[in-house]
Amino acid sequence: DTPEIIVPHDNWVREVTRESEEEATIGLFDLLKAALRQRPNYIIVGEIRGREASVAFQAMQTGTPVLATFHAGSVSKLIQRLTGSPIEIPKTYIDVLNCAVIQSAVRLPRTGTFERRVLSVNEIMGYDPVEERFSYIELFSWQPAEDAHEFRGEGSSHLLENRIAVMKGLPRSDLRKIYWELELRASFLSRLVEHRVFDYNLVWKTIKQAYNLGVGPVLKQIEEGEKPWESD
Repeated sequence: DTPEIIVPHDNWVREVTRESEEEATIGLFDLLKAALRQRPNYIIVGEIRGREASVAFQAMQTGTPVLATFHAGSVSKLIQRLTGSPIEIPKTYIDVLNCAVIQSAVRLPRTGTFERRVLSVNEIMGYDPVEERFSYIELFSWQPAEDAHEFRGEGSSHLLENRIAVMKGLPRSDLRKIYWELELRASFLSRLVEHRVFDYNLVWKTIKQAYNLGVGPVLKQIEEGEKPWESD
C-alpha cells in the first residue's frame, strides 16, 4: 500500500504492506501482529479490508486503542460488513468499538457543489444476543439545510458518562462537567476555524499545547489575540 499517514510525533513506527513473491508478501494481518509485539500506545490501520480485522479487534480486547478506516455507508452497513463474510468478527465483539464516524461526499443544498462532510458521529452500545440486534446512539448529525452539525448526545452518552467521567473521577452529581468540557473543546476548535488555522501541523501544534497547558488557558490566549500556533 501507499503510505497515507505522517504523524508529527517523535516516537512512531510506520509499517507498510508489500506485494511480492509468495513467501515475501507482507499483509496488514502480518503488520498488526508485529505492531502488537511492540506494546504500542495506539495502532492506526490505514484501511481494514479482511482478516486483519480479527487482529485489530483482538488488540482492542486487550485494551490497545485502535483507529481505522473502513468502507461502509452507515453504522448498520459497517456492522453488517464486519460480522459478515469474509471478515466474520463475532457479534459479541462489536461492543469493543467505541465510536464510528460516517463520512461521505455530499451535494450542498446552498451551492450545489460536492463537498466532503462528516454525516454522523455514533456511539456503539453493543449487541443484544436475546433480541439479536445491535444498538448505537447518533451523538452528532449533519444538517444539510444549515450545513452544520447538531449534538444530540447530551444526557444520553454512555461513553462520556460511564467511561470517560469515571476515568476522570467525576461523581454522578458532576456529570454536567463532562459536557462543559466538550463545549469548551468545541469553542477551541471554532476559534481555530475563525483564524483559518487549517494546516495539519499548526493544528496539531496548537492541540498539543492545549493538551499540555489545558484547553481553557490556550483558548484564553487565542481570545486575547495571541496566536499559539505561531509560538516556538
